[in-house]
Amino acid sequence: MKPNLEEREKLAAAIRRSWRKSALSNAQLAAAAGVDPGQTSRILDGRFRTVSGNVLRICNVLGLDPRDGAPEEPAPAQARKLAAWARLEASVRRAWDETPQGADRLVAVLDAVAKVAPRRTRKATDPVA
Repeated sequence: MKPNLEEREKLAAAIRRSWRKSALSNAQLAAAAGVDPGQTSRILDGRFRTVSGNVLRICNVLGLDPRDGAPEEPAPAQARKLAAWARLEASVRRAWDETPQGADRLVAVLDAVAKVAPRRTRKATDPVA
């Protein structure tokens, strides 16, 4: 999709606004979207001519409709969850020594945490996500 200048500027402004609200760093947004951090910076600066796959992935992470930059429901909750996941992933990467043994140790620690604080299971009365 190749938006005109006005549409591009509107989408770029919506991306920047949603990114700031998300509390994600540039690197976290890039990791969550699977986009190179340099390309993420260019998109956040509004330096794109088409709604490429990278722009679509960033919009998806931020919960935006790439056609008009409008937020898709439930963007704030999704953005917070993605921000939390990005922080967790960054922490695990810092803790991992990049060896199979190190990975096994981290898995054991996370499994132990899961046993102490198990995930909340969905109840029949909970809304379906």
